Amino acid sequence: MGDGADKRKYARIEASISCTVATSADAFDAALANLSKGGAAVLGPEGSAGVGEKVTLMLERDVGGPTLSLPGTVRRIEARGEHTLFGIEFDALPPEEETQLSALLHALAAGKGPGRRAHPRVAARVDVECKSEDSFRGFLNDLSRGGLSVKTLRDVELGKTLVVSFGVPGIKGLVEVSGIVVSNQKLEHGWRIGVFFTPMKEADREQVNRTLDVLLGIKVVTGEILEE
Repeated sequence: MGDGADKRKYARIEASISCTVATSADAFDAALANLSKGGAAVLGPEGSAGVGEKVTLMLERDVGGPTLSLPGTVRRIEARGEHTLFGIEFDALPPEEETQLSALLHALAAGKGPGRRAHPRVAARVDVECKSEDSFRGFLNDLSRGGLSVKTLRDVELGKTLVVSFGVPGIKGLVEVSGIVVSNQKLEHGWRIGVFFTPMKEADREQVNRTLDVLLGIKVVTGEILEE
């Protein structure tokens, strides 16, 4: 749903799931591009819905399983090649539907990523401290169970080890992960550094998993997060 992850209450996770979007007059088949507790982006035919239109996004949690119906409003339309991206902001959900949505988000985070990705990425902007040959600041661009990317003003050579630490509002302590730099893309202002995690201890893997849950707005085990 474009940039501005820092303005969102909940992080969004990339996905590739067939879905149906119902409008007041019709319904159209679409493909989910990303999902959060607050909304979704779907790819569908041009002209299927307009900005400000009320729609209902219908998702199957499991093949042949119950359909999750999520009412909302189209807030953004953007051309994407042969398709159109529709950004949908969800209405407030009843507790049962909210629980089902959280379960779906958790399942997506634990599953395989779209295409060739081993893990789906969760987009979220969080200030980070990076350590390689020296220390420098940046911000988290996305996080998955297998790695992350950060945006910084520093380039880091491919193959170097990068340690990234950051805090997430509501979770105890700092999250600290390390990995090998596998990409360093030059941007207009700075660099996007891609990191593949080195083998982790079980406690470190659990810490990453809890962080993903917190970013997505999924409830985690009592005692792992700070009280409101």
